Amino acid sequence: MGKFVKNNWKEISEGVALVGYVGKKAIDFRQSKKDTEQYQRKIHYRKTRHGQYKTEILLNLDNKKRNELFQAKLEVEQFIQQIKDEESKELVVKKPLHSQRINNWNEVLTQIEDKMAMKDYQEYLMIYNNPNYQSLYFEGFEGQIEKFKNLIDSQNTFELYEYLLTRTKRSKEDIKIDFLL
Repeated sequence: MGKFVKNNWKEISEGVALVGYVGKKAIDFRQSKKDTEQYQRKIHYRKTRHGQYKTEILLNLDNKKRNELFQAKLEVEQFIQQIKDEESKELVVKKPLHSQRINNWNEVLTQIEDKMAMKDYQEYLMIYNNPNYQSLYFEGFEGQIEKFKNLIDSQNTFELYEYLLTRTKRSKEDIKIDFLL
């Protein structure tokens, strides 16, 4: 074997170089094919939106107005309904996958609803303490502000408390403490 290598070292070195080159080309070809397949594979819109909610939208809930929060809530509720519809049409085998998707979206929905309730409560409190306060947060929901102001003017504490209970998810004790008539 050693004599063969000694006599044919030039051809062997050329062969090794050729094998290395061909191997590199094969690896490059596989990688480019994989990249092309991933590019062509479509990522589902809901999956993309879920990523956006987790990385962008939920982080900026404090800066959103009520109409933006409401729109996000409607979108998430629609996604949950779509998944439920898909679940009813497909095999039982996919139920765990659909359940996980629904749970993921319910987590997002809970965050949005809680932020809406908190900001609503804060704005109602500011309006209650200053009737001349102009809420930018409630832009597009002026009817709610008018109804709230009418409840304040009527001095009907029961209706005012019930209105705030349904809108803000706060306890009646908290509302009574903050909204004294």
